[in-house]
Amino acid sequence: MKFKIQKEKMLSHQKKWWELDTFYKLLIGGYGCGKTYIGALRSIYLSYLNQPLPGMYISPSYALSQKTIIITLKDIMRRTGMDYNYNQMRNEFHIKNWNGLIWIGSGDNPDSLRGPNLAWSGIDEPFIQKKEVFDQMIARVRHPESSHREIFLTGTPEQLNWGFELSNKTDMDIGVVVGSTIDNEHLPQDYKDNLMAAYSEEQIRAYVHGEFVNLTQGRVYQDFKNEYIQKFDYTGMEIAGCCDFNVDALTAIIFAHGKNRIHAFKEYRLRNAGTYDLAQAIKKDYPGITIYPDATGSARKTSGTSGSDHDILRQNGFRVITGRSNPPVKDRINAVNRAFRKGIASVDNCKNLIKDLQMNVYRNNQIDKTSDPEQTHASDAFGYAVSKLMPIRSRVPISVEW
Repeated sequence: MKFKIQKEKMLSHQKKWWELDTFYKLLIGGYGCGKTYIGALRSIYLSYLNQPLPGMYISPSYALSQKTIIITLKDIMRRTGMDYNYNQMRNEFHIKNWNGLIWIGSGDNPDSLRGPNLAWSGIDEPFIQKKEVFDQMIARVRHPESSHREIFLTGTPEQLNWGFELSNKTDMDIGVVVGSTIDNEHLPQDYKDNLMAAYSEEQIRAYVHGEFVNLTQGRVYQDFKNEYIQKFDYTGMEIAGCCDFNVDALTAIIFAHGKNRIHAFKEYRLRNAGTYDLAQAIKKDYPGITIYPDATGSARKTSGTSGSDHDILRQNGFRVITGRSNPPVKDRINAVNRAFRKGIASVDNCKNLIKDLQMNVYRNNQIDKTSDPEQTHASDAFGYAVSKLMPIRSRVPISVEW
């Protein structure tokens, strides 16, 4: 039997995902955007390329697999006239046309996935599964006789977990495509309308448009969206900096700003260092700029010398602008959210700042600074500058300028 894929019938995001030439293929999408269908089709295709070697298609549980990937695989095979057998005891599809083999796995017990080498693997709804499932597949997709090894993942983003971090990896051979429910022309319009009417704005972003949104807790910077991660021509704008003083992770952000516009484009993060080291690093690249620091730096803190953090910045030729105290946290957060909501803020090449803006959440009505001590420093620094340059309140606090 000759196996032919009709790409012209695919939705645009399905086709784009299918044509990725990376080892890891990640399709993130809303409900009904065609993730499971294209994943099932991909598993059949990979069984053809790697015949007769086994591959594994993993669902969050065997019970769920019966309602999703198994029923979808059977539907595709029946409609295309394939000669296949499904052994429920072995959780195995055997495609007789080319001796293809698809094992169905369950992610509810990652240890059960240990075993023989695989030629390929697919993970359905990975973002509600444990990271150990993905780790097991990394270890197992290694069959030496495979003609095309790959790991694909298809799912709706449920929370900011390992899947979110994977989608932002730059040191792995991974391709990421996002698909929206709205783009699936095969769905009834009333289904789409019902989704839009039933969900909150945050849920629509995740369940319809396939964006990663923390739905288990409230995001601090809820108006920040991936579209604000962009290149920006800041020629002619003033270059400035902002910083947050921490003993272990001194953080600074460099940004450009003008009338109703701010763009962050470089960050510094130093460990086991003092304010002098941070000042020297910034001075090397951007001497004499204005810096909007954490106001608490007017006291002796991380500098490790007789002067305050602010003193060290001034001694290195920087102009320091701050308030006598930091603005209320709520005002600072509101200022940042408003800047993104109005489309006057953007970020590029600042991985820690971007991670903060995407992942910082509230815990007990405060920013969670305990779950991951690495977070909040960059966004705090950025907030000091935004709240000073674009204050949310009508009453501007008294400033101290050196």
